[in-house]
Amino acid sequence: MEFSTMILTKYILGFALQSFILVLGVYIFNKQKLILRDYLITSVLVTFVTFFMKSLPISVGVQTIMNMIFMYLICVVYLKMQPYITIRSTALCVVLILISEMIVTAGIVMMYGQTQFQSIVSSGSQRHYIGTMANIVFTIIIIALYFILDRKGEYHRSISKQDS
Repeated sequence: MEFSTMILTKYILGFALQSFILVLGVYIFNKQKLILRDYLITSVLVTFVTFFMKSLPISVGVQTIMNMIFMYLICVVYLKMQPYITIRSTALCVVLILISEMIVTAGIVMMYGQTQFQSIVSSGSQRHYIGTMANIVFTIIIIALYFILDRKGEYHRSISKQDS
């Protein structure tokens, strides 16, 4: 039972959810039309690369940079996104992941205290729950930004049509 819970929290709600939302975030910030087939292929590739990077014996910061580089390359080469905007979008998404993790960490420390938080982080099986909650917060942020940016775009389009 614990093994299946770890697979669900670490791999499905961890790597996979974060990769799918990360790719969606890059699409949103690039204001690129989402093509489902390309989105799914890119998301699955990013999931496998993230899993591979996490299994390497290198520090977390290096893994993050390598994941960002891969994300950038696949978006520019395969999805044909604009290079400059894609760099900004990828970096913004990674910062939003960091902010999501900070929100969840602060919430857990405020609810349970520093000592309980340390025991959760020390436990391999419970640590994945923090990542899952951070991914849910990241998902909410990305969806909220999608609606904010989409409305802003509609507003600007409607104004420009009235002026002409």
